[in-house]
Amino acid sequence: MPESKYGGINTVTLLTGSTLIGQAGGRYVKAMLTGSMVPVEVQDIDPKEKEDYFNSVLRNRAAVHVDIVVDQEAKQKSLKICNDLDLYLFRARIQSYPGFNCRFPNVNIHVIAKNNKGVYSDLEYSPVNGVFEAISVGTCKSNVKYLKAAFALAVKSKRKKVTLVHKAKEWPVSEGSMLDGACKIHKDYKDVLELEYMELEDCISELVTNPQRFDCIFTSDRYATFLATICSGVAGGATLASAAEMGDHHAVFKPLQTKLSVTNYPLLSPYGIVNTIVDLFIHLGYEKCAEALTCEMKRTMDEGIKTKEFGGTDNGGYVICNIVNRLRCVR
Repeated sequence: MPESKYGGINTVTLLTGSTLIGQAGGRYVKAMLTGSMVPVEVQDIDPKEKEDYFNSVLRNRAAVHVDIVVDQEAKQKSLKICNDLDLYLFRARIQSYPGFNCRFPNVNIHVIAKNNKGVYSDLEYSPVNGVFEAISVGTCKSNVKYLKAAFALAVKSKRKKVTLVHKAKEWPVSEGSMLDGACKIHKDYKDVLELEYMELEDCISELVTNPQRFDCIFTSDRYATFLATICSGVAGGATLASAAEMGDHHAVFKPLQTKLSVTNYPLLSPYGIVNTIVDLFIHLGYEKCAEALTCEMKRTMDEGIKTKEFGGTDNGGYVICNIVNRLRCVR
């Protein structure tokens, strides 16, 4: 993906929103970028300015979105960004941490799925009174495009086994196209990636009883957020994980809590923000700083520094400050 730099500095769009969650998230992002001393600057965008946000992401090619969107207008804006910038890939990076509500130890799953770019949005009608039809439009070309990028990302992320989750029995044409495409493309990766196929119901059963068997999950946009929610649930919650919506030239990074619009917490979790910035650093080419940031977050966890949602007494700001104060990035 081409870099967008001005004077050797990466500029990243930051959408925080006007809520307490968004404002706190914005402060966390800026604190980590300043503390890491990487050449990255943020461009704050007022969420009310729709065109400014789109143009900023278009120009900067990378964005961080930390607000929780629940109203219809905000979701439509998010879908517009995905459509207009062709963010066809959704990736969630989910891991369990000891002492942080993890129901199973050693869970480390990447969900790499087709991104829902609004294929169901407004594609519904009522042919006669009392009868409704909703249309989902897909193509073999879009499946191949997604699968090529997904396999490449899985290898880049050092995954070893891919589980393609489907419902081909119920949707033999659309889901069958995905299976056929995966079989053909996997031939180029058979030496580095194992591929298996699994029905959705079987996958759910395995996830809630034996999630450690999964390494990387591929699936269509029908089940992407659904499976990401289950994976995060068995690993400690969506507030610990990060997500990204990516295309060939642009990417929007956000905590999984934001992607799933999890509203049962009054504040944004610092851990999801940290993992989001880790993803951003890797995307921009600062892998060593991403590794250092991950190590500092795990250090705070090992030292018993926790927010209230995980049984601790510390607030999110204290967790971020503790991480930043000890952060030493090597570029």
